[in-house]
Amino acid sequence: AQWAQWVRWALLLLAAVPTEGEMYDIVFKNMVASGKCAKNGCAEWANLAKDGNTRSQKDVNAKWADPTALKNAGRTCAMPSNDPDLTYWCYCKDSGDASWDYCASPSSAVPEQINLQHTGHHSIVVVSFVTFHEPQGKGNAPQVRWGSSSGSLSSSKEGITRVYIEPGNQHRNYFMHFVKIDNLEPRTQVYYQVRSGSSDWSDVFSFRTLYYGQADGGETKLAIFGDMGVYEYNNMANLERDIESGAIDAIIHLGDHAYNIAQADGLRGDGYLNAFQRVLTRAPWVPVLGNHEYYEGDEFHRYLNQTWGEAYGNMNDSDSTSMPHNAATPLNTLITFSSALGVGMHGAVSGQASNTSRYYSVDIGLIHFVSLDLNTYYFDSEGIYRDPQLEWLEKDLEAASKNREQVPWIILSSHYPIYCSSVTLAGAEHNDGQGDEDPGSFKGCWSYGGKIQEVRDDLEPLMEKFGVDMYFAGHEHDYESIWPTLNNTVLSKSFVDPPAPVHIVTGAGGAPALDRFGDPGPWTRKQLSAWGYGRLTTTNSSVLTYTHIINDGGSVYDEVVVVKTKGKHGPY
Repeated sequence: AQWAQWVRWALLLLAAVPTEGEMYDIVFKNMVASGKCAKNGCAEWANLAKDGNTRSQKDVNAKWADPTALKNAGRTCAMPSNDPDLTYWCYCKDSGDASWDYCASPSSAVPEQINLQHTGHHSIVVVSFVTFHEPQGKGNAPQVRWGSSSGSLSSSKEGITRVYIEPGNQHRNYFMHFVKIDNLEPRTQVYYQVRSGSSDWSDVFSFRTLYYGQADGGETKLAIFGDMGVYEYNNMANLERDIESGAIDAIIHLGDHAYNIAQADGLRGDGYLNAFQRVLTRAPWVPVLGNHEYYEGDEFHRYLNQTWGEAYGNMNDSDSTSMPHNAATPLNTLITFSSALGVGMHGAVSGQASNTSRYYSVDIGLIHFVSLDLNTYYFDSEGIYRDPQLEWLEKDLEAASKNREQVPWIILSSHYPIYCSSVTLAGAEHNDGQGDEDPGSFKGCWSYGGKIQEVRDDLEPLMEKFGVDMYFAGHEHDYESIWPTLNNTVLSKSFVDPPAPVHIVTGAGGAPALDRFGDPGPWTRKQLSAWGYGRLTTTNSSVLTYTHIINDGGSVYDEVVVVKTKGKHGPY
């Protein structure tokens, strides 16, 4: 029997679709050569021999997915899609060998790491960005200007700047800027650019504004996934195409950003957000807190501060002087600044303010989306947030349930699943599919060691009471569709009028490695160990569709259609 079970697991892995992905080639025109390449600069990517570098041109060409991008890269710093490394880099000019090194931000202030933070309200978005090497002392405020076309940026607003000192070996000063674009009309194209107090204006970017509730009358379209860093098999290019085609209007990242954001004195976090900028300047995102934001001595601080713009969007400008979190690394600083006082202080239109970016809610179209921090069960040091989060969650769900005429669908999410069947160590750190897993002794979802039942006991009574429609999670580096389940019991093997929440695990956006599956147990409908992400769509209170997309090639693997035949939502 044991042998047969191992054969089954092997067949499941063999049945998985290819594990390539859809990272794009990206060139950083403003970054500068450093380290070994500082003296002579970067060699020309498409003609290394001409520039005195002996690296095999054939091997270098293979690092680029797009030959045109390679040709146009010139002597810039880059992250080729098939070898992005931890941050931007280049080969060294006139080195006489195959030398290469990482690049650095320029010696003058230039906007980078630009991203749009959803504030919980469709009429406001916060543009967050970073500069280095700003002059000391009080300077001019950062600015955004925007309009209906790239040639008519007629509206403008000033924002605020926070200075963060990176605690690693380099002690770089991060100038983190947050500026609001407000009074937005739903579903309109907005063009914008930003500058700091001493920089020139950035390039012009554009995005489509978000929307709210039944009165909007349009389709709600979101991308949702977890566990995505800068690897050749991630989904950044997929997301870019989805934005261009109109398939998505916003992005929900279910935690574990960059892998790890604090690595190399924050340089991996810098490379991640600068690479992701190509997507996040074009669609607002909602980041969720994962366990990998804790590691490398960071303990969530960079994440918990880098989301402050989402909060700032809902503040009066005169109230924007508080520091919501202790900052330990720059990416946490930028993310928490963007969410703690926006969605954190004011919550979704139909929700309850949480006063923190650890857990909060937003409304997008017809969906009330709740982001939870289940690290409170995973790390002993985080347990102090468990009871306050549960108290807030009950108030938020109660408020959201009273607004279902406008926003009918309620979705809970966390980095961690409540039900799953992938194989994970029971210890304190998820090993990313590389280590001493034992499928023979594994049964059920054990992401929190022995505390999984505590999670269920805390959350499921609230999910039942307020009729939560779906629960989304990452953490497990795979895709899994779970039947409607409550209290460890499958209540239906249909998604039509489900008598319990429908669970989806989508944690393979682009992590260091894929996970394996154990015993599927009674809950699991489908298992897939391959890189992918999801799209959520709905146009009414009756049908909500989750479509699972394979990163490699963008094909559809699965579809879960939740149907409420009478369009009614409420307690189970």
